[in-house]
Amino acid sequence: MGFMNLRQLEVFRAVMRCRTTVGAAEELGMSQSAVSNAIRHMEDRLGFALFERISNRLVPTDEARLLLEEAEPLFLHQRAVAERAADLKAGRAGRIRLVATAELSETLLPLVIPRFLVGRPGVHVSLDTRPLVSVLEAVETGLADIGVAMEADSRHGLEVKPVAELAAVAICRADDPLAALTVVTPTDLAQGPLVAPRPDNRIGLLIAEAFRRAGVPYQPAIDVRFLNVAARLVQEGCGATILDEITASASRFDALVVRPFQPDIRLRLQAVLPRGRALSRLAQDFLAVLETETRSRLAGLTGS
Repeated sequence: MGFMNLRQLEVFRAVMRCRTTVGAAEELGMSQSAVSNAIRHMEDRLGFALFERISNRLVPTDEARLLLEEAEPLFLHQRAVAERAADLKAGRAGRIRLVATAELSETLLPLVIPRFLVGRPGVHVSLDTRPLVSVLEAVETGLADIGVAMEADSRHGLEVKPVAELAAVAICRADDPLAALTVVTPTDLAQGPLVAPRPDNRIGLLIAEAFRRAGVPYQPAIDVRFLNVAARLVQEGCGATILDEITASASRFDALVVRPFQPDIRLRLQAVLPRGRALSRLAQDFLAVLETETRSRLAGLTGS
C-alpha cells in the first residue's frame, strides 16, 4: 500500500466499480484524463497491470481484485471517521464534563441532562459533585467543561454566566407551626430550630443579612454546606430551613411545606465557564438546554 495514497485508492476503487474511466471521473468529480493518468501511474509504481482494456471497458485483473480486498477496510475506516466528524459537528457525539454543587446535582441537573441527551446517543456525560470552591477550581484547571452553581464568585480564569434568579423560600414539616403561615419571616424562624448555611459562604451571608435587616439574630441550630442536606434534615424533624425554590420543589421533598420568605432573597443560578477558552459545540448546546429547562421549571413553579 506504500505505492498508493488514499486518493489514488479512491480512484482505483471508483474504476473497479464503474469499469470505465469516464464513469469513475463523473463519480469523483475529476476529468477523464486525470483518472486515466492516475491508473497508469499506479500501474507503473506497482509494476503490474490493474486492468485489461477490452472494448472500451476496463476489466480488473486478479491482482486488482486482491488489492481491492485489502483496501476495502481503509474505506470503511475513512467512512467511520467522516461519520464521527459529522456527529461531532452536529453535537451527536463527544464528551462533556460537568461539575456542580450537591443541591443542583440532585435537583436541577437530573432534569437538564436527560433533555440534553435526546438525539445525542453518542454523547458521554460526566457529572462530578463538589463544594462551590472545588467547582470553581475544577473549571479553572480544565478538569470540567462547565460548572453549575449558585452565588459563585468571579475569578480571573473564569467567566460566570447568569442562568436565572431563584427566590429563597422557607420549608418545614406539615406539623410545624410555620406551616400555618402564608409568609415566613426571620422573626417566625427564630421561634424554632433553624437549619441553614453558615455565614462564611455567599448564600449564608445573604440569609444572615436578611435576618440582620429584620433585627433578628442569625443563629442556625444546625449549619450545613449544601441546601439539599438542610432539606433532608428538616424531613427528619430538625427544624425549618431556607432554600432556593428549585431545590425546595424536588420531588423527594414533596411532603414538606413550602412558604414564601420575606424579606425577598434572590439567589443567582450560574454557569461557570473557563475564561479565554472556546467552548465546544456540546458545551454550547448544554448551556442552551440548561437555560431552557431552568426557565421551564421556574414557570411551572409559578404557574405561568
